Amino acid sequence: MTKEEQAQLLLSKYLNGEASPQELEQVEQWYQSYEFQTPLAKGKKSEIAAAVLLNLQEEMARKSAKSHRFFGTYPAAKIAAAVFFVLSIGIGYWSVQKNELVKERFATLHTSASEKKIIVFSDGSKVIMAPLAQLVYPLKFNTKDRTISLTEGEAFFEVAHEENRPFLVKTSNDLYTKVLGTSFRIKSYKNQSKISIQVATGKVAVGNTHQVFGTLVKGQELSYDKVQQRVEIKDTPVKLLVDLKFENIAIADLIPKLEYAYNIRISLGSPALGKLKCTGIFNTRQSPEEILEIICALHQLKFSASENHKTFNVYRK
Repeated sequence: MTKEEQAQLLLSKYLNGEASPQELEQVEQWYQSYEFQTPLAKGKKSEIAAAVLLNLQEEMARKSAKSHRFFGTYPAAKIAAAVFFVLSIGIGYWSVQKNELVKERFATLHTSASEKKIIVFSDGSKVIMAPLAQLVYPLKFNTKDRTISLTEGEAFFEVAHEENRPFLVKTSNDLYTKVLGTSFRIKSYKNQSKISIQVATGKVAVGNTHQVFGTLVKGQELSYDKVQQRVEIKDTPVKLLVDLKFENIAIADLIPKLEYAYNIRISLGSPALGKLKCTGIFNTRQSPEEILEIICALHQLKFSASENHKTFNVYRK
């Protein structure tokens, strides 16, 4: 049985009154950790659901040396309140009859000290997890956003562009990284005092529930000091380079990808040019001009650039 299934079974047994004293101890510890928190906004319920499941998993994996206490030390009303709290914040509930988790479902992915893992979501976004990383994500994204949590370690994200459904990565200390479509790396280790976000292509917004710290573009890095709660934005010492792969893609579909990768604007001289196809593998070490030169050479096109090299126009010779 997986840890996720064990966690679900644990809370189900508690709600059904079938938990052993040791299992009651685990639920008690979880309840205490959330007892003094204020109810969260509706939009954060899925985040808490993932955190609760993760907390239960971690408690199962930890061998406690302390003697177990019985839940009898808690008044019945308080136990009932704990159950009500679980239900009221929208974590979902386990039906007494059906014994299954309803509402949103989450999965947790770990990497060991000697492995990396790649996960590709249904929207086409990809996450490359470094060793000793942990990711919590919904089995199905909702219609408003695509939210996942990097609860430990380092990962590189290549996000599929969706104009009306942002991609959010939550880390410790209530930090979030919000993008529409780009690639970036996050380092967030519990035993380190800083969280860092490095942008390889496009741009991302970083902040918390109180404020937006800043918007990062290609080649920039944000460092957040968890102790002093200070933010520093600077150029990345070592540039992150990624491949841009296109296979039989229409130029009209290729342009938004280049625009997000380089934070530029590209216009076409006529709509007919957007139907032309392109196949190739480029790398962000190349400039936008280099890539446009190759694409234009394939179809006997030309392009012009603005003085700041941020706006381009592609047209027929």
